[in-house]
Amino acid sequence: MNITHLKLLLIEDDIADADWIEEILTEENIQELELNHVNRLGEALEVLSQKSFDAILLDLSLPDSQGIESLAQVKQKVPQSPIIVLTALNDQATALQLVREGAQDYLVKGRFEGELLLRSICYAIERQRTEVYLRQQALMKTMLDRIRESLNLTDILSKTVDEVRQFLKTDRVLIYRCESGHSGEIIADSIETNNLAQSDTIPDITNIFISESHSPNSSSKAIEDVISDGQLDPYTLAEDKIRSILTLAIWRNPSLDYHLNSFVFGDDHYKSKKQNQNRLWGMLVANHFSTPRKWLDWEIEFLEQLTTQVTIAIQQSELCLQLENAIKQLEKLAILDGLTGIANRRYFEEVLKNEWQRLAREKKYLSLILCDIDYFKLYNDTYGHLDGDICLQKVSKTLQESTRRPADLVARYGGEEFAIILPDTDAHGALFIANKIRQEVEELKLPHSPSPVSDYVTLSVGVVTLIPHRGSNRTTLVKRADDALYEAKQKGRNQVVQG
Repeated sequence: MNITHLKLLLIEDDIADADWIEEILTEENIQELELNHVNRLGEALEVLSQKSFDAILLDLSLPDSQGIESLAQVKQKVPQSPIIVLTALNDQATALQLVREGAQDYLVKGRFEGELLLRSICYAIERQRTEVYLRQQALMKTMLDRIRESLNLTDILSKTVDEVRQFLKTDRVLIYRCESGHSGEIIADSIETNNLAQSDTIPDITNIFISESHSPNSSSKAIEDVISDGQLDPYTLAEDKIRSILTLAIWRNPSLDYHLNSFVFGDDHYKSKKQNQNRLWGMLVANHFSTPRKWLDWEIEFLEQLTTQVTIAIQQSELCLQLENAIKQLEKLAILDGLTGIANRRYFEEVLKNEWQRLAREKKYLSLILCDIDYFKLYNDTYGHLDGDICLQKVSKTLQESTRRPADLVARYGGEEFAIILPDTDAHGALFIANKIRQEVEELKLPHSPSPVSDYVTLSVGVVTLIPHRGSNRTTLVKRADDALYEAKQKGRNQVVQG
């Protein structure tokens, strides 16, 4: 077999066996062989914290560990590395059990030569890579399915960090949302609390946010041992028991926002907005608490691909939210009067229809107030239309503040005419509100010198109350309120008439 490079860890306490394995591998056609040998499991676990290997050759009989427990500890330390068991015990049941527990192969010492060992190593590496690749594809498919099926960003990100943590076999994975400067918040977090002592607190990752180390061309940063690495000041890391950290930047392109806002509000509204300029949206962060951890190249590469899908999910969710807000804004504009900001005539008609039908079923009172600014044409002629618009705005605000129940509706009914729908309000309550709004508008003391009835702006008000019934028409209510308003004007204005 023509192998260009092979980096192996041999865990074997028998020096003679170790020399023999090195000898038979050296005889094979391996252009570059790096064989690291340790004779105890504890030493092996320490080495595995510092380096990565293509495969691990494990003897089951060690001074500090025996049998399947040795495999379990190595597998826990480096779950993605292929392990080949070397043993003097020729037992099929044991071999099957070890394979079920994660060993890629089981070889009996003295019954194989270099070619067979090398083939076993190569097959183990390939099987492990295939297994990892299939898991990667499964996780990626799950992520893509969630993006297609859900617009709930919180749900997508929460499940993503859970699955990534389990996939990497690491202690914690989170997504950190960046705000201005170095501030931000954790919006999705998955943590293996079993790896924390009972007295430990969950590490505060916000103390070690390192956004300045990322750029759109360099989106990942892996530190295997923050205590000895020297790239980060370990002042908080040691206190928080964080030994290894992997960060991947999530970049957001705001150009789609521009196109959405241009569509909804027009190009002029967003001409100054910068397009195609990536900004840091947040970070996907993985870390290990108690011991250093070797972040493998394929893990980093896979997570970089995954963050691309996370970015798609974020972009999709945020654009949908913007679209929902834009639709709400358009709906709001469709039901509001452009000058005064209160409901328009169209929305008044819709609400009156719905309340009429509801209260007819419930057999409850419905009251309607119609009011008109007295001599408003004279006001416009004297002060101008600009001041007239300001007057309408102040009056409408006063009417709005006088009706505090959520079900009450104040609407601009005509030019200077307003309507107030009061569901579940009897005649006494409606008369009280009508007198209140007339008095409060007068107390605004808006000058109206040409008015024959007052030096200030005043209202004439008509109010009517009835219980709707099936078969009746809501226009009856409007006509009676309009008749009462007309009577108030005929009697001299600046007064309330109940019809």
